[in-house]
Formats: sequence, structure tokens, C-alpha cells
Amino acid sequence: MRILVLSLMLMSGIATPSLLAGQNRDVRRDRLQEEVIRRFMENYRSQAGLDDEQYTRFRDVAQQAFEARNAFNRRERTVWRALEGQMRPGVAADPDSVTQLLDTLVDLQGERVARVRAEQEEFATFLSPVQRAQLTLALRRLQNQIERVLQQRLQGRDLPRRP
Repeated sequence: MRILVLSLMLMSGIATPSLLAGQNRDVRRDRLQEEVIRRFMENYRSQAGLDDEQYTRFRDVAQQAFEARNAFNRRERTVWRALEGQMRPGVAADPDSVTQLLDTLVDLQGERVARVRAEQEEFATFLSPVQRAQLTLALRRLQNQIERVLQQRLQGRDLPRRP
């Protein structure tokens, strides 16, 4: 459980170098992320009862979706950081930059909806509606777990220990 939580923190970009115990941060993060994704896919395969052909297609589509989601999240974080930089107390914000950043955030939300719709259409070519619903719920549970870890981290609590 601890490795899953650390992996989620790394994927979210909140883990500090001290958590990595001197290891190469990018290599460690990539390995942990790959492990989380692999475990997620295997758990979903079992839960949804995917046959070998479905699993092969699922793995390919899901891997592309995870990579696209990571790239999207990096872009979104960059925009949010830029907006926060513009809105620093005591520093006059550039109205044109703020307008552009706000417009970009709205555009990103539209991209997010389009991406989810495209993923669902792709999954619908080889997954049943029930299997897609199982996937949606599994992804929601994963997201909730990430949010809990982030909240705990922000509140300064220790990571949950493995029982």
C-alpha cells in the first residue's frame, strides 16, 4: 500500500526528493508510475473478466490514455502556476496575460471533455457498457485515492503504513 501511495504522490508531482532517498527522481517516478498502471490494468482485467484479446486492446488504449492524461495534466499545472504567478499579492497582474491564462483554462476543460468522450468511444469498440462502467468506477476510485493522499500530504500527515 505504501508503494502505491508513494507512486500516486509521484504521479501527482507532490513527492519531494527526500522521499526518493537519493535515487534518480525521474527514473524512480517512471518505474513507480509504470507499476501503478500495471497493477491497475491487471486488477481491472480481473474485475471486468476481459479475455486475452480485450485485454490486449484495453492495455494499448489505456496506456495511450494514461500518457495523454499525464501530458494534459502537466500542461494544466503549467497554466495554473502561471496564473498564480500573475496573482501574487503586492504585484500588479498583467490583464492581458491573465485573460489569456483564463481563456486557456476554459479551453483545457473543453479538451478534457473531448478526451474523455474519445476514450469512451474507443473503449466502446471492444468493451461492453458494463465493462466500461466498471472501468469508469475503477478510475474514479483511483482518483479518490490520489485526492486522499494529496489531502493527507497537505495536512502533514504521514503516509499510511502497510498493515
